[in-house]
Amino acid sequence: MGVIGRARALLALGPAVAARRAGAFAARRARAAWNERRDRGGTFAHPADVPAELPFRYFSLPPLDALRGGAERIAALAELYRAHRFDLLGSGWVRVEHGMRCAGVEGHVYPPGPAVRADAEGRWLRGRIDPGNLAESVRVWRLVDAGYRPIDWQLDFKSGYRWSESAWHGRIRYGHRAGVDVKVPWELARMQHLPQLAWAHALARAGEPGLAPAEAYAREFRNQVLDFVATNPPRFGVNWTTAMDVAIRVASWLVARDLFLASGAEFDAAFEAELARSVHAHGAHLVRHLEWNGGARGNHYLADVAGLLFVAAYLPRSGEADAWLAFAVQELVSETEHQFTPDGACFESSTAYHRLSAEMVVYATALTLGLGPEKRAAMAEYDAARHRARPPLRPAPLSLHALPRGGASPFGPSYVERVQRMAEFTRDVTRPDGRVHQVGDNDSGRFLRLWPEHRPVPVREARRRLANLAGWDGLPDDAVYWEEDALDHRHLVAAADGLFARAHFAAFAPAHPEREMVRALAGGARFAAAAREGTAAAAGGAGTDAEWARAWTAVEAPGVRRTVWSIPLPPGAGAGERYAYPWFGLYILRFAGFYLAVRCGGAGQEAHGAHAHNDQLAVELQAPGTDPVRDPGTYLYTPLPERRNAYRSARAHHAPRGGEDEPAPLDRGLFELEAVVRGECLYWGPRGFAGTYRGWGEPVYRIVEVMDNEVRVTDAGRTLQPAADPPPFSPAYGVRHA
Repeated sequence: MGVIGRARALLALGPAVAARRAGAFAARRARAAWNERRDRGGTFAHPADVPAELPFRYFSLPPLDALRGGAERIAALAELYRAHRFDLLGSGWVRVEHGMRCAGVEGHVYPPGPAVRADAEGRWLRGRIDPGNLAESVRVWRLVDAGYRPIDWQLDFKSGYRWSESAWHGRIRYGHRAGVDVKVPWELARMQHLPQLAWAHALARAGEPGLAPAEAYAREFRNQVLDFVATNPPRFGVNWTTAMDVAIRVASWLVARDLFLASGAEFDAAFEAELARSVHAHGAHLVRHLEWNGGARGNHYLADVAGLLFVAAYLPRSGEADAWLAFAVQELVSETEHQFTPDGACFESSTAYHRLSAEMVVYATALTLGLGPEKRAAMAEYDAARHRARPPLRPAPLSLHALPRGGASPFGPSYVERVQRMAEFTRDVTRPDGRVHQVGDNDSGRFLRLWPEHRPVPVREARRRLANLAGWDGLPDDAVYWEEDALDHRHLVAAADGLFARAHFAAFAPAHPEREMVRALAGGARFAAAAREGTAAAAGGAGTDAEWARAWTAVEAPGVRRTVWSIPLPPGAGAGERYAYPWFGLYILRFAGFYLAVRCGGAGQEAHGAHAHNDQLAVELQAPGTDPVRDPGTYLYTPLPERRNAYRSARAHHAPRGGEDEPAPLDRGLFELEAVVRGECLYWGPRGFAGTYRGWGEPVYRIVEVMDNEVRVTDAGRTLQPAADPPPFSPAYGVRHA
């Protein structure tokens, strides 16, 4: 929406409301101008004002045999990361450096910036870092090993567009240039690749062949962190624009450091002091820039909370750190019950965002359970007045609940049940091929990427399937390309099982390292499992014959247009278990290699619909030997708005359509979808599924019958057309299949 459109919308609210909002806007602008003037004087904290070390450690290594089972992948990825090669958001494996020439995004290419010669004295930083921070940036850079080549953290290394290190975070623009994706530098600066270097260090120390000396991986970790700290002063550059990315980055640093120390690495005091200072700076930034509001909020704020919890857990006790810890735990409990529905699914109506948010909850929960006596005391002794941001911190102490094996935690029964159901949901939406059913947006986001699923494939195969990737760097056809399977979410179930130890979770994700890591992180504390409501009757709410008959009466009413399409199946595929997620809006039938699901519910995120698609009554189907119907994914957000809308349109899904019009307009904003389009389940039981919603202002019906050898879909309404061909399949953000 442009300036004129915003002005009209404001005036439509009435003079009093318009004046109040205009005044609030002016106040925000004035406050931002004052903050920028303050920050131009320098944002690095004086060493005397922050802790000199991080005294606490929480993460430990999984069994060495588990690491050895992934040794080939770990060694390959660690070497790529040591060479500063990254494959993020559809980039292909490219070396990210200053002055690099980028391949572009669908023809949108920006010219390369100047290459740099990074001298050991830090002279190359002059003219790049704002004057108020230059001296400290140079001092930090001088701690980096000689010969290290800096990473260009400000670069969208797909399109070639570059932001500036000296730009104040509140004035950075994005989403304003064709083909440019701010998510690319954000994703790199989350630094979620660092645990792979730690795994390589552990394997090298254990004598595993095919690896560099262990010290090489520890030095690379140290150098990359110092590189980022020196070239990204607090609140300057593109990587301080959203608190969520700040939170994920600091958690990645802390976990990777723990894993290095657990495998015998030793770091010098100068590095440890800089790391502690930057961890504190990340925490201070999070508290001042919480992405909270009393209305629509989502995974960004949950990430802020989880990141702040990590910061507070690692810092030494102080009035400030105690308040941060208590606030983060308080909000973790509150937001988990706010952002996850009673059936355990993320309220954003996206299976990919469910994984992202559930990872935050699982690891933040385990970390809280594993806090030592000092930090547990902080949750009872904090001074709530030390917290001055919104929402407020309640007075001490935090409420505690008994654990089954003794002790207490801040997590009550409804919280615990939601955490278990998060894992149940992921298990239930995983197709027989081990990949999750994509519903809504998928930006490939993660909180911690401890054990990503990469598989080696020949470059020729990757070139054939991953049509949009350009980052091949002249690799021969028979070279190995390490491709990540972003739709394999089984690690989340394993991680959650570290808090429960349930047999069906273990069977779904056997022998996964994250199970043991979470168990150790939680200090062996375990929750009592809630009863599983996964039988056909309990989860499916078996419909009655009368409900089925009423649905058919509406479909067969005089003058109602009907369309019937069939999908052949192997005989006997229809029997199985039914699961209903009415708050999320998904109805699932599973049986021995067969997966059928129908999307029917709300737009998510309290009807805001930021990550929902026009997919009401869409069908997803996989059966033995056939994969005929699947959601196409997401592909891109802001770089190409037309692609964004194509992938979230009704035309892209196996859903009822009404000509060229969309049931909910796509022109209200790239992250807006009207809540008026809400599906209603009329029947879910042994006969199949029946549902309706008011698309295009009139009732639209869909009945899905599972027959002996076919799935039969009957659509009814006045404006329906047969399903359209979907766009090319996108298994991950920025990736399209040929």
